[in-house]
Amino acid sequence: MLALPLSAAELSAQKGISILLVNGQAAEEKLGSNSVEEGFTQAIVKLDEKLGHGASAEIFESKPYVISFDGQGSEFEVKLPRFNSVAEARKAFEKPNPGWQVLVDGRQVEVKQEMLPGKKGFMPYAGMENLVAEHNKQNGIYFKNGQLIDKPVAVEVAAATTVTTVGTSEKVAPVTTQATKNVEQLKAWYLQASKQERKEFRRWMIDQE
Repeated sequence: MLALPLSAAELSAQKGISILLVNGQAAEEKLGSNSVEEGFTQAIVKLDEKLGHGASAEIFESKPYVISFDGQGSEFEVKLPRFNSVAEARKAFEKPNPGWQVLVDGRQVEVKQEMLPGKKGFMPYAGMENLVAEHNKQNGIYFKNGQLIDKPVAVEVAAATTVTTVGTSEKVAPVTTQATKNVEQLKAWYLQASKQERKEFRRWMIDQE
């Protein structure tokens, strides 16, 4: 089972960065502070800023990015390097990692970042909450009402114990908490599935008996 978050925190971003979604839900404040809880946090962000000086200044708008991190503190801030021109920003965003950072109480933490896949055609990011839910489903991450239900866990490697039988010796893995985690993840997948997907899954289960 997942541990409950410790306490509340505030998630914000530097000027020019919009926070679109937080933990699967529309952000309370795109340009302000959002209440979150300590622990695993996911935000959908994009740069939307006027860059350059004088008559040459232009608006640069990036595609949305999914950033996730483990925040243990009270102040979370999303940052990017400062860009002096649209050309400089475009060059940075051509890379897989344009430089998203997160500071937790002023200290930089490890961040996973990737561009959010959009739909084909006109308005590829319409219905963004559904796009994010599908992206998370593919990565084993599930939120319900802004609360984390499950996320990928590191594989636990346990030392095997040896059981001696008549004329043989075999290894038996000790009982761990992995079975419980697997059950919780199966429950989360079932809750996220459509009615048709649940029906097909139940048929499959019957065939396995």
